[in-house]
Amino acid sequence: MQIIKPIVHETVWGGEKLTPFSGSDCKKIGHLYSCIDTKKMRSEIRSGSYAGKTIHDWFMDNREKYGLEQYEELPVLMALVEAADNLSIQVHPDDEMAAQLENKPFGKNESFYIIEPPTDGRMYNGCKVSTGELAALISEGKCLQGVDMVEVKAGDYVYVTGGTLHAAARGSLSFEIEENCDATYRFYDFDRLDKNGCKRPLQVEDALACLRPEKRSEIRRYEEGKAIEERMYSTELIKNRNFYDNLSEDFSIAVLLQGNKVIDGFELLAGAAVLLEPGDKLDTSDCQWMLIKVLA
Repeated sequence: MQIIKPIVHETVWGGEKLTPFSGSDCKKIGHLYSCIDTKKMRSEIRSGSYAGKTIHDWFMDNREKYGLEQYEELPVLMALVEAADNLSIQVHPDDEMAAQLENKPFGKNESFYIIEPPTDGRMYNGCKVSTGELAALISEGKCLQGVDMVEVKAGDYVYVTGGTLHAAARGSLSFEIEENCDATYRFYDFDRLDKNGCKRPLQVEDALACLRPEKRSEIRRYEEGKAIEERMYSTELIKNRNFYDNLSEDFSIAVLLQGNKVIDGFELLAGAAVLLEPGDKLDTSDCQWMLIKVLA
């Protein structure tokens, strides 16, 4: 069992909801990364046989054991996400466009588990118009007229495939799982300024090239004891259970969503993660957890 230290990511659209769990005084937390393995950020392991090392160290030493030797980094990442303001209207590439634009082996699909819904009960998802019509609206400064929305509520699960226009909306708190492809293209950023007084760059040409305007996300709900499986990972919501035994031959990452727990002398708060290898057992009592399995 390895305990993973969360990482704070300050953003222009973040807020204060995650500050009490972060070990920091940051008031603009957009992501509290539970587990991430990229060249820009790598989670530190606090306790276990890899204490003092990173999740990348563990992954490189163990990837062949789990049939993941084709990956140079842990292929998924996860975070609590607060949208105190709307995120940019954006799209991620599918596999074809990730290869073409980024020379990446795969694109990005991602999931949102809604902990607190947006203020108006909707998130941005999909298009009302064709790619050409959206391009025209963007050129006229009317991007939002072509953007569709979907109703979401607490407990909903939203899976966003590459090519789907989307954005988390103001007021929401979510748990997000992403395929590890660092490529996001912005159509529109609400004309806001960063802390240096500058507008963030847009990538309209690439965004339009990646857009699949017919795509929408399906809203689902977790069933007790049943996992939702996607192409690179499965997720299971664990609540009202005293223990989780990893009896499989795969490793899992358990992320604490609600409650607190002391393990190996460390107090775990929301956003903290525990890596569980086969045979590991986790005390899940009186808390809510999300269990993520990386699929070979």
